[in-house]
Amino acid sequence: MSREKIKNMEEDIMNIQDVTLKKKRGDKLDLIFTRQRELMKKYYDIEKKNGAIVPDKIPVDLDSREGQYRLKDLAQRVVEELMESMNCLHNKSWKNTMVATDKEHYFEELGDCIHFLIELCITSGMTAGTFFETYYKKSEVNKFRIRSNY
Repeated sequence: MSREKIKNMEEDIMNIQDVTLKKKRGDKLDLIFTRQRELMKKYYDIEKKNGAIVPDKIPVDLDSREGQYRLKDLAQRVVEELMESMNCLHNKSWKNTMVATDKEHYFEELGDCIHFLIELCITSGMTAGTFFETYYKKSEVNKFRIRSNY
């Protein structure tokens, strides 16, 4: 590959530290779900072209093989990105030396994980509202379990 081509590829690269956020108005969770739906539409053609099995209809039918295949694929992507974030954590309990964490890289990998988690939720049929309700209902169950020494 020529140096010029490599240079052009490097200019096309953008990382999380290259982004400056503008103030967004509205519910932050709604904004996240809306942005992820936009990204899903843009990635549809790319994934289809690359041979991925992507559903034509979102949310998928939770009872269908195709729907479950896609959900399992997205869940695997969540786990993969979560493991990539864990690879940024180098300190070991059995070692006396401490290694500084590359926090930007760590948070970027968690961001990738969140992208796929939200896509998994959208593909399953969850909205920002049902995501919020499900989280809070489960947190109430957990609070009860703590109080009752479950």
